[in-house]
Amino acid sequence: MSLSKNEIMRAKLIVTPDLGEAKAALDQEHTCDTWYNYGMALVNAGKSEEAINAYSQGLVENPFAPILYFGRGRRFIGPKLYDRAIADFTMAIRLDPEVYSYWYYRAVTNNLAGNYKAAVSDFRRAMEQTEPFERYGLIDWIFTSYVEMGDMEKARAVLDEIGDDLPEPKIHYGYKRRVRLYKGLIDPENFVDIEDIKKHLIPQKNRMQLEVTTLLFGLYVYYIYKGNDAKANETLLELLKDPYPGAFGSIKAQKAAKDRGLI
Repeated sequence: MSLSKNEIMRAKLIVTPDLGEAKAALDQEHTCDTWYNYGMALVNAGKSEEAINAYSQGLVENPFAPILYFGRGRRFIGPKLYDRAIADFTMAIRLDPEVYSYWYYRAVTNNLAGNYKAAVSDFRRAMEQTEPFERYGLIDWIFTSYVEMGDMEKARAVLDEIGDDLPEPKIHYGYKRRVRLYKGLIDPENFVDIEDIKKHLIPQKNRMQLEVTTLLFGLYVYYIYKGNDAKANETLLELLKDPYPGAFGSIKAQKAAKDRGLI
């Protein structure tokens, strides 16, 4: 296990490179990193299709670069091209199995595709690459997968696998808060606390909207876990008033709302 790799990846996940600067760096030198940063810059500029093309071109030049398969795989999630995303994450894993984000994103994609058992297996593999303080997101997704499978006993049991108040990375704020909600440590009526979010907010464009989307989907999962369909439906509709585009919570909320006949 290499924690340094996970630290590097965590930084890459929240980077917001300027498009002009990223293009200039790419023109200067074609490397895995300059292609990845250029792809991220295109994403941040709302040019996801062009980002896919950039990652693909980067892979033509660097066919054994796991970060480029990873970058491209993430872009296939939004348009629900889950098979392509899983294929790219699988290549990233084969090339470097020690980066937990590769396992994590394949697991999430499996969950989005309804492959819940495969998702749990991948989340477990991701857990092998992490320290306890990094596991709130993994525990949350395993819990959610079991809830979606209707296995509330296993969902409850997985909550015992992590402490209640470890010093999580800022990027995991929402997941830690969701786990604490599931454990009964936070009252659902006070769960989405804007002032508390502000204290932990990452300086990233539209981050508040993303955090609220993440929390509201967790609140929906909580109500399903508790068997309160009325509050679950109410929470879904609240989330869908202003969802963060492309967020996992948004993608899952839209599907859940359709399945429940709400939209």
